[in-house]
Amino acid sequence: MKSTIDRLISVSGLTSIAIIAAITFFLFYNWIPLFDTVDPIGFFFGTLWYPTAIPPLYGILPLLDATIWISVLAILITIPSAFVIAVFITYIVPKKMRYILKTFLEIFSSIPSVILGLIGLSIVAPYFQNNLNMDTGQNILNAAIMLSLITIPMPASMMEDFISAFSPDQKEGSQALGANEFETLTRVVIPGLKGPFASITMLSLGRIFGETMIVLMVAGNAAIFPSNIFQPARVLSSTIAAEMGETPVGTPHFYALFGIGAILFVITFLINIAGETIRFRYERQMMK
Repeated sequence: MKSTIDRLISVSGLTSIAIIAAITFFLFYNWIPLFDTVDPIGFFFGTLWYPTAIPPLYGILPLLDATIWISVLAILITIPSAFVIAVFITYIVPKKMRYILKTFLEIFSSIPSVILGLIGLSIVAPYFQNNLNMDTGQNILNAAIMLSLITIPMPASMMEDFISAFSPDQKEGSQALGANEFETLTRVVIPGLKGPFASITMLSLGRIFGETMIVLMVAGNAAIFPSNIFQPARVLSSTIAAEMGETPVGTPHFYALFGIGAILFVITFLINIAGETIRFRYERQMMK
């Protein structure tokens, strides 16, 4: 029985690797023909994305710039919020309520992103525009807030697990020296969990970086270089979603969209690899 299970695990692992390799090949196979007609320098460093202009312009820098703006702002909202929720569940909520709140987090994380996009479009955007005197409510800030809402449950749940599983001996030693719960948390637990928290941050960033529907609905879809968080923007993923359906197969525009997909795939893959590497090193240190 054990050998059969081992074979199944091996087959599953090899299948996953084969699927990732196939996806990578498919993306690059449909991207490379772009450079038969488009200068690579213009694609990577061009500042204008106007695929329907004459001549068409396929510069992805404004899309990449907007992606970084939204991703960084979203992660700055997500991680502190997730940490506060994790501490609240671990130290403040009665034990009988912890399971209920953890279950709620898992349910909330399963909400379709289009629902949060609809909320951002119909509630948050009008509020920003009417009450905060913004030119448009569909902007970077709106997208970052909605992205953080859909991302928070995962890091909050993971942080709660790490905090709960932190070495009881170190906690008891701290309290034996006269430290209260808050001092133990800030001076013992948090410094001891820098590795897991860094890993969680990278994994959350990977999730945010690749999200499509929310930013498509609430970011404003303007392929420009934003100068502040109150301006509209268009990210890499939403560009593919918005334009692929109306793009003829085999055209430079078609290949350029696959190029965006390949770049997005590589960046997200590297972010996740970094997160897993940090987690693996932390686990090895804990085992020593």
